Amino acid sequence: MLQYGDGLKDTSDEHLQELGRYICFELGNKNLALPLSLVVEVGELENVRPLPFLPEWVQGITNIRGEIVSVTDIACFFNITKKQQKKTHHAFIVIYNGQVKTAIIVDRIAATRMLYKKEDAEEKLSTERIKQGVLSGFLIGSAVYHSGGKEEVVQLFDGEQLLSSIRI
Repeated sequence: MLQYGDGLKDTSDEHLQELGRYICFELGNKNLALPLSLVVEVGELENVRPLPFLPEWVQGITNIRGEIVSVTDIACFFNITKKQQKKTHHAFIVIYNGQVKTAIIVDRIAATRMLYKKEDAEEKLSTERIKQGVLSGFLIGSAVYHSGGKEEVVQLFDGEQLLSSIRI
């Protein structure tokens, strides 16, 4: 934790507003974060049963602790190039909003961090967001966390919007 930090920082800086704990993950070359309030479980998928006649981004279903959960490849959903194509086990995050539950496949789960809103972080990523294409509709801003004495920027992913999407 000393090397990577847990995102905690003295919030006496008047430019920082605490957002809460988020799970940070990588998707393609993007660093994204989801609020822990949506996260049910994280881990590695081993067995995914494909289902016929579904879009390519619906990988199928899997059994997670006795419950059948759909598996969504959000890189494919957003047409994002993945870092590693030939993995047999995929990192996943099960998200649930009280009505819809799915396991989303991500490239890597980085950490759980305390995130902070910072005014200049939003400006820093505004031009980047324009380049995001379809993903930009699912980003709700950016935040910072502190790691190894440095301030890192992450984009906030709108998991609620993903779960309420008609395509899911």
